[in-house]
Amino acid sequence: MGTRLKNILLNQTNNNLFKNEIVRKYDKMHITYRNKQNIFTVNLSYNSIQKLEKKNFKHVSKKQNEQVAFNVDRNTFLKKVIDNIKEKPELRNEPKKIVIDFSSPNIAKPFHMGHLRSTIIGNFVANIHEYFANDVVRLNYLGDWGTQFGLLQYGLESQNIAITQMDNPLKKLYEVYVEANKQSACNENVLNKAKKYFSDIEQGRADLGNWRNIREITVKELDKVYQRLGIKFDEYHWESNYNGEAIKGLIANLEEQNIVTTEATGAKVVKVKDKNVTILKSDNSTLYLSRDIAALLDRYKRYRFDKMLYVVDNAQTDHFATVFDIVRRLDKDCTTGCEHVKFGRIKGMSTRTGNVVFLSDILDEAKEKMYYKQKNSKNTRSSAINEETCDILGSTAVIINDLKQRRQKDYIFDWDKALQSEGDSGIKLQYLHCRLWSLESKSGVALPNECDPSYLNEEVIVDVVAELARFDDVLNRALEEYEPCIIVNYLFKLARHVNRMFNELQVKNVGNDLGAQRLLVFHSARLTIKKALDILGVKALLEM
Repeated sequence: MGTRLKNILLNQTNNNLFKNEIVRKYDKMHITYRNKQNIFTVNLSYNSIQKLEKKNFKHVSKKQNEQVAFNVDRNTFLKKVIDNIKEKPELRNEPKKIVIDFSSPNIAKPFHMGHLRSTIIGNFVANIHEYFANDVVRLNYLGDWGTQFGLLQYGLESQNIAITQMDNPLKKLYEVYVEANKQSACNENVLNKAKKYFSDIEQGRADLGNWRNIREITVKELDKVYQRLGIKFDEYHWESNYNGEAIKGLIANLEEQNIVTTEATGAKVVKVKDKNVTILKSDNSTLYLSRDIAALLDRYKRYRFDKMLYVVDNAQTDHFATVFDIVRRLDKDCTTGCEHVKFGRIKGMSTRTGNVVFLSDILDEAKEKMYYKQKNSKNTRSSAINEETCDILGSTAVIINDLKQRRQKDYIFDWDKALQSEGDSGIKLQYLHCRLWSLESKSGVALPNECDPSYLNEEVIVDVVAELARFDDVLNRALEEYEPCIIVNYLFKLARHVNRMFNELQVKNVGNDLGAQRLLVFHSARLTIKKALDILGVKALLEM
């Protein structure tokens, strides 16, 4: 809720302590308008009364769900909401240090669709924390270690492939890895060679030249994809930072505190929920688990974070539960703010080129489809048919189609639905933003400095402003639940009201003062749409 609107509601309480607390810490807000009385009714509900009773509100009767309604004069409501649009959000708490681990592909495998959701959901989580003034570290933790790298090295040597002479290096590396993996499945010698190679590099007995080259190539290729998605990382970390040599101190600490035991085979294990979990192999090679334990402890020491968020799919639920369980025994403070932000998988996403789906291929196909769609649309401006615009439209379609889904559910991808310009889609939102920008640029009407509600008498304006008033509430809920679909669905609803306003009201040829006040409402809607798209990780277009 905007600061000014909140202050209006607080003024309605007659200094009632409980109602003040409702306004400050409400869970849900619902706004209705009573046309005959010219009054907005704002209903707030607060679902945590019992927590308050334990602290400062013992005089409040026990109720699981308290609600309170405030009536606000129509003109006061319209003016305060519109004039509040440009204000920064009210800080929920003191700024927090938030580290977000997202995307995190492996160097032995290209950036494929399995990483799409981690990347765009993680970017949304980072953006919304930054919107509320938290100090965010965007961390990409790249997998460059483990037996998979041993298999890749075996494949390169057996096929006599030079790293520095490959065309389309990530796809070639993937092909090499897949072939080596197939061979290892039916030839134990291949797997043993791969394991030995990894053990040798981990113990410092092998040259790391190829490994360094592959890392460098991977980052360059990934940066191209991230640039297309409008995503930047503050830091790249590597699994190899937590190799066998680096985690000797960790293993010793676990042994000193009797957390780890050594089996007859020489493998080191930790008991988690009555099961023995291996954290170090018998040849002293590290595992994904041991490296994640070491990485978490290192991050806490390095950043002293308030929250450490891992944006990784549902399949890793048990893995992170194990990581947090083991680290908690070493440093309870470290895991207090740790959270696995999990998500479902995408099904049915494929291109015309084959079964292996690379993200760059998906973005290329989305761009190509948008090019033909734009070219054949009667609404497209000729100046907007260019590669950059079509690329942004294609990525918008993919991103919004993903973020409108409930985060933890699997979903089936459908090209036609993702790229549609009617109905609820990213293309529709881009089109509306362009239409609003065009209206501001070409109406010939100047924007006023303040809202004058006496000119804003139409019902459709009330509907638009009521939606604008909900924006900060929507963002708060999206932050609390890490649910981007809350914002996307809000945008679709706002878009329906704004489109109706386009159909019913004119800005030109209605008198300067009336046109200016209507333009101010359209302008406020555009600013809100742009702000929401920015948080979702979508670049708002001005022309299409």
